[in-house]
Amino acid sequence: MTPSQRQASFDRYFTHLARRRSRRLGLVFAGTIIKLPPPPLPGDPPGATRYYLNAVERDGSASGLVELGEAANAALRRAEKWVETGKGPAPKIKT
Repeated sequence: MTPSQRQASFDRYFTHLARRRSRRLGLVFAGTIIKLPPPPLPGDPPGATRYYLNAVERDGSASGLVELGEAANAALRRAEKWVETGKGPAPKIKT
């Protein structure tokens, strides 16, 4: 798989996790947000990318960003490494 194909697979996986989380919370999925960490200071390790679900209440009364949770973040970290290196198993979308 090429790097762009791995990135496209990661994007589909991230969207799947976000949609599943929105359903569990009883929210309407509006999209995904990736927040990159600021550049580290010299000698400091880089910060972790943060992943959010952009969601709307079912009645449309409110919207906002929701973190995906520890399990999803761990899965996304593994998938990030796969995108970067191409090593290991590709992320699997569970239906």
